[in-house]
Formats: sequence, structure tokens, C-alpha cells
Amino acid sequence: MSRRTASAWTALGSAVLALTAAVGLAAPAQADTVGAATAPPLRFVSYNICGNMCVGADHDNAKRIDSVVSQAAVGTWNADQIFLQEVCRPQYDEILSRLAPLGFKGHYTPTISGKATVCGGADYGNAVLVKGPVTATADLDLTVGGEAEPIRIPCVRNYIQSRANWACSVHLYWDDGTLAAPEAEKLAAQAEAWQAQGTPVVLGGDFNHTPRTTSLRPFYDKTIGDAAEGTFVEADETDTEFFDPAACTPGTQTRCRSGEATRLDKKLDYVFFSRAHFKTPKGDALPLDPAVSDHRMVRGAAAWADCGAFAPAGGALFRRDASGALFRYTGKGDGTLSGACKTGTGWTGMRQVVRPTGGTTLAALDAGGVLWHYPADAAGTYSGSTRVQAATGWGAYDRILAPGDSNGDGRADLITRDTAGDLWLHAGTGAHSYAAPVRIGAGWAGYEALLSPGDFSGDGRADLLARDAAGDLWLFRGNGQGGYETRVRIGTNWDVYTALTSPGDVNGDGRADLLGRDAAGDLYFYRGDGAGGYAPRVRTGSGYPAGELLF
Repeated sequence: MSRRTASAWTALGSAVLALTAAVGLAAPAQADTVGAATAPPLRFVSYNICGNMCVGADHDNAKRIDSVVSQAAVGTWNADQIFLQEVCRPQYDEILSRLAPLGFKGHYTPTISGKATVCGGADYGNAVLVKGPVTATADLDLTVGGEAEPIRIPCVRNYIQSRANWACSVHLYWDDGTLAAPEAEKLAAQAEAWQAQGTPVVLGGDFNHTPRTTSLRPFYDKTIGDAAEGTFVEADETDTEFFDPAACTPGTQTRCRSGEATRLDKKLDYVFFSRAHFKTPKGDALPLDPAVSDHRMVRGAAAWADCGAFAPAGGALFRRDASGALFRYTGKGDGTLSGACKTGTGWTGMRQVVRPTGGTTLAALDAGGVLWHYPADAAGTYSGSTRVQAATGWGAYDRILAPGDSNGDGRADLITRDTAGDLWLHAGTGAHSYAAPVRIGAGWAGYEALLSPGDFSGDGRADLLARDAAGDLWLFRGNGQGGYETRVRIGTNWDVYTALTSPGDVNGDGRADLLGRDAAGDLYFYRGDGAGGYAPRVRTGSGYPAGELLF
């Protein structure tokens, strides 16, 4: 329950917590337990931490802070957004200071200030913390009149995994719904206005009412039935073990206005995703920690609605960020790229990563010189659970290229460059194996960038591109037998780019294209003409930091 101004509520909560601690009541079984290794890639946490209302020797303020901070760790939950309710300003400040090195920013909205009996006179309110750039903030005043304190919630417009969205930490009034229902209508109207502008919305928090009440009706998506009027899916609405038997029947329905209890025997805490932008929602309420709060922490996860497997023949840019997360940007057929789709984590240990032309399996070389193949799963993601060791002893190579079939035997090959500047062909002998390397060139050390765009010249053979120290771009036409013809200069001033990549066919015309990232992090598209040339560049994106791997 939210702000507990009535002494009877406080007494009831204390009694229940004492009983829980005394008899060791177990948390309800979790049919769809969502772990960090298996959850969809977008991660959220909502927690009413009872920052001032739960007081006494049995509550541990340091543990309260630690429990929130731990959710940002990669091995714990790797949260992208954290929604907090009933938090004192000093608690928020400490949490933010500890999360800032991980890239988090925050916004705090007080509802009570300067009251000695509340947070020792410090501000008391709600907060939202997000990983990624913040471009706007908003304090939504949902107060309709008659509330014991203002109902104000913080919202931020930020970039979660490279996509803009609005995120709000919600705390509705704790009455019988008379005031909470119109508050909910105001919030839903604002959220729908943001969606109408094309911006995804995430709402996390303590809504103080159960799923099938009037106060929640404005949020649940209309297609779920049960008098729902909203545009959102809720993280736990697909967990059949917690379906309300009065409303939904497992086996005949896959979604229900229901869910796992988060305080006492009721579900009061939620994570909502705008249905037009998110898919595969999952949710869990963690076991109660009475030393922190009388609410259970809620974890939610989802994926972007347009993310999934991609066609091997289509163009795609991959990016590894500073944290080791892997993202895919798929060509949209017009020279632009889709939004970021997170496809993996833990890739910092890989020195080189390439995607063979026309394929979906990634080849990665680790720091120990081991070559790994990572097949994409049905969702288009990559993980260590499916990787295959393809070769060892590759530590002397400083560059890997994946040209496809360069020797005409119908199998995908790899090409490497060693530190002496020699070029080697590793002919494919199977899905995950290669023949002994064959030296196919010398004097390649002077090239700062090497690309394998597939057939760039239009003769049906796999080619190479290289940029030298002067910024000139050279085409090496493949001879179809694993070698290359004399180079031809096809461009100048390409040294303005900190990264070059050959993503395949980005604009859907059947020809290989090029992408370049400049020092400002802007991305430029070059449409290949299918004859060894390209059209003038077009700026197609921004926010690709220098130093991050693109391939």
C-alpha cells in the first residue's frame, strides 16, 4: 500500500511482516521465473522501498539501497530502467551516485518536503533511474483534489538501448478508487498522447489497486477484454499460474488482468509497456524482504516489437557498445536502418567479430586466439550456450574478413591478416571448420581498414575493399579462386571515418552497400552501384560512439 497515513494500516502491515518473519512463509511459486540469462533483452525494476513509512530496528536502510543498486549488475538483472516509490531524497541521491558509473541518470519528484516526521525533514517522493541519455523530463501532477498529499510522478524521455521512450515512476492514491480512478485517467491520457507522437512508453510503480479495478482499466490493452480501455501490456499478464479464476481460464486464454501478489495477498505493483512498441512481456515478483519494505520488488522484461530474426540476404549493421552488449540495426530497404535490437551481452572479450556475407552466424576471435562461431537463435540473438569452437591458434591475426565463398567451392571462407601484413585464406571445409591457411598476399600492413563486401563489382565473385593511411579506398576484385586482382582506387578522403563496414544490401536493390562512422558518431550510407562504385553519401544515423566496434 502507498503512503500509510492511517495508524491501522501501519499496525496491520507490521503485524503481517512480523508473522512472515516468525513462521518463514514462502513466496508464491513462480511459474515463469525470469532470470537474467533467459529474459527478453529490455529489463525493468519497480520497487516501493517504503523509504520512510517502514521504520524501526527491523528495517535496514543500507540494505534498502543495496537491493536497488544490485539490480543494475549484469549478473543480477542488468536493469535498463528502475522505478522507485516512497523514497527519501538522501536514499535516491546515494542510489544515483552508485549507479552513475554504469551510465544511469535519474529524475526525482518530491511529494512531501520539510516535514520533520517524514524523511527527517528531507524530501519524500518518487524517482525514475534510466541507463542512457535523457533528453527531457516531466513532473506529472495527477492530483484531482482531496488527496492527503500531492500525487506527482517523475517521467523522463530517454534512450533505452538506443531508442527513445518515455518512462514514468507511478504512485497512485491509496483510497477506494474514488480519487485514484481519475488520476489514472489523467496518466493514461498523457501516455497515449506520447504514443500518438510515435514514442514508446513504460510505466512502472505502485498503482495501489488490483488489476481488475476501475483504477487499472485505463492501462490494460483493449484486446485483453475484461472491460480494459488502454494501450498497454503488463509484464505479468501472461503468467497463467496467477490468473484470476473469476476472470480468466488457463488453456483458453493467454493474457489476463491478473498477476502475482506484490503486497500481502494483492497485486499492487506493475510494469506496463505500450503494446504498439513492445512484445514478449515477462514479469516476476521477487520474494518479500521485510528488512527493506512491505512490498515485493517487481522485475519486468520485454523486447522491441520489431526485433526478431532477420533475413540472411538483408543488410544489417552490428554494434558492440562499451559494456559488451551487442546490437543489430537491420536495413529497412530505403538506405536507413531500423532501431537497435539487442542481440547479446558479454562480448567485451572478443578482439574481432564478423558476419559472413549473406549469413546470420557470427565468427568471433577471442583474446586467446580461439575462433568461435555463434549461430543466431530463432529470435536473432547470440549467446554462449550455442557457440561452437571453430579453430585455435589464431592469436597472430590482427584482422578477420568474412567474404563468403571466395574460392568457388560453395563453402563460406575466412581471410585473415597477420601482424607482418600477409593475407591468408582459410577455406571452409564444413559448417564450423577450415582448412590449413594458404598465403594469398603480402604488403597489406599499410591498410588501416579492410572490408569484405561480397560481390561489390558485379562479376559474381567476392571482392575486398581497403583504406590506406592517406584515406584512399581501393577495390580488389576477387578472381573466384581465392585470390585478388590488382587494386583499383575507387575513392579518396575516406580517412574522415573512424569505422567502415560493409553491411550487405541496406536499401534492397540487390547490391552491396557501405557505411562509415565519423568522429562525431554520425553514420553515413553509400549506395553501391553493383559495378565497383557507389553513390554520394547520405547521413543515415547518429549516436554511434567512436571506439565501439561496428561490423
